[in-house]
Amino acid sequence: MTTTVVPNQHVLAIISVALLAAGGIMIETAMNVTFPKLTQVFHTSLNNIQWVTTAYLLAVTVTMTTSAYLTNRFGARRIWLTANLLFIGGTICAGFANSLAILLLGRVLEGIAAGLAMPLMFNLVLSLIPKPKIGVWMGIGAMVISLAPSFGPTYGGALIETLGWHNIAHVAKQNKHLSFDFIAFSLLAIALITGLLVVNQLETGRLNILFLILAIISVTAFIYESQHSQKVFLNIRLFKSQTFTLLLIPVTFYMFANLGLSLLIPNYLQASAGTTSFLAGFALLPGTLFGAFLSPYFGSLYDKVGATKLIFLGNGIFTISLFGMALLTHRLGFILILISYIIFTIGRSMAFSTGMTAAVDQLPIAQQSDANAILQASQMFMGALGTTVAALFGSDRGGIAVGLNQFLWLLFAIALLLFLLFWLQKHLAEAAK
Repeated sequence: MTTTVVPNQHVLAIISVALLAAGGIMIETAMNVTFPKLTQVFHTSLNNIQWVTTAYLLAVTVTMTTSAYLTNRFGARRIWLTANLLFIGGTICAGFANSLAILLLGRVLEGIAAGLAMPLMFNLVLSLIPKPKIGVWMGIGAMVISLAPSFGPTYGGALIETLGWHNIAHVAKQNKHLSFDFIAFSLLAIALITGLLVVNQLETGRLNILFLILAIISVTAFIYESQHSQKVFLNIRLFKSQTFTLLLIPVTFYMFANLGLSLLIPNYLQASAGTTSFLAGFALLPGTLFGAFLSPYFGSLYDKVGATKLIFLGNGIFTISLFGMALLTHRLGFILILISYIIFTIGRSMAFSTGMTAAVDQLPIAQQSDANAILQASQMFMGALGTTVAALFGSDRGGIAVGLNQFLWLLFAIALLLFLLFWLQKHLAEAAK
């Protein structure tokens, strides 16, 4: 009989990495509320300033694609220490930045650190936690990241030293003979960056054909290289699993919606509702807290009743909240947004955390590390895309209220399509039994 008791050293190892990951998530959206001020300081547009978040997310995404290889090659302790040093260095760089270029450099360093820490945390959960408790521990991981503690890795590092972070060294075996596929990594990085540049430059009213062609060529070459190379990078053969792919797509769109709205709502409240920057940022806090604290509960429900009911219910709440906000956009004030965002986050968190757990849990253990890397990297790329697209809508000539309304209707249409994907996934899962 498989034990369900989680040893203390495993708990402490996960907490050690989770604290750093939480700092990374905190940094991810912390600056969105400052965008109106930054556009004045650096004399540029919202569409350019959004690269403060997009550059961070791109760094996270590209780094996450290497997580499966790095964990197997160097072990968790080295990754954790490297991520801490990069996060501290990036935070110092961004904190003392006197130009947009220096600020972006700091954000990229922070993004690399977060890109190392977040998949490492979920890899530890998948490798250390007994299967009957996977749901609740994946939920706890989501809760820690969602709460994003105000203390950073410096304080967290001192605390972790007291708790016994050295246990990290014993949770992953190293394989020093693995050979990294740098060609595949480079091709994917080029494809991700040029793809976002294509979307970003739509603000000019034209399509950048050069970047589009480069993105298509890079993706095609990456797929070819991945299928023929004997070296290690991402196992894209996982996409042959229809159930994994049909769960991956909705999970990434939840990140697209979440980060897109986290950019538009604070800016809308300041520009159209006349709230202060503090209140504009605070409007998202109650919803974030609700979603964070409910994540372990959703995880425990997953362990008891499975994924299907939670996914459909969560997406239903998510869809209703978007429909309501889209209908009432021009009446949205601080209180109404605060309430609407709570409902939005409850639905999104329920479907998001359940879908993420189910996507990985249904795969063989040997494939879960690669699946986690693909899942985490895809989320961050879609988050970056959501930020970029939201900035395009926010730059609408009709004003940010019009842009927010259009973006909400786009998300509503996406939410309806997600029901179809979930239905297909359910049908395939039942047929496979």
